[in-house]
Amino acid sequence: IIDDFEEMAIIGGTHRNSVKLLAIVVLGFCCSLVFGGHGPRTDPSEVNALGSIRGSLIDPYRNLANWDKGDPCTSNWTGLICYNTTLQDGYFHVRQILLLNRNLSGILSPALGNLSYLEIMDFMWNDINGTIPKEIGNITTLQL
Repeated sequence: IIDDFEEMAIIGGTHRNSVKLLAIVVLGFCCSLVFGGHGPRTDPSEVNALGSIRGSLIDPYRNLANWDKGDPCTSNWTGLICYNTTLQDGYFHVRQILLLNRNLSGILSPALGNLSYLEIMDFMWNDINGTIPKEIGNITTLQL
């Protein structure tokens, strides 16, 4: 009987340790949700717009190969300059697109109009066709 009691105590102790470990893991997960496990990042609507812009361009020399790796502003995507601080909404925003002389072709995406903090856009010396999307008129910060 004493051996059975000792075995139950060992199993009970192991169970208590498992419960404690599970509680610590759950608490850590909840804290990461509350306090945000990630640092500042680029506005999600701008990330989507950049994906559309990339999709409308033909890039035979893979100049934009890093446009699908990490966050646009914190991972230093080719040709992008972002505000170096987050704005009132807590996000980074694209300030400039500088893709001059990158051997790009294709068209300019209407999604450019979703980059509402864009000041400078430079696609010179590429082989981009089509018209300038009317949505670019939505960018009130764009400098001419």
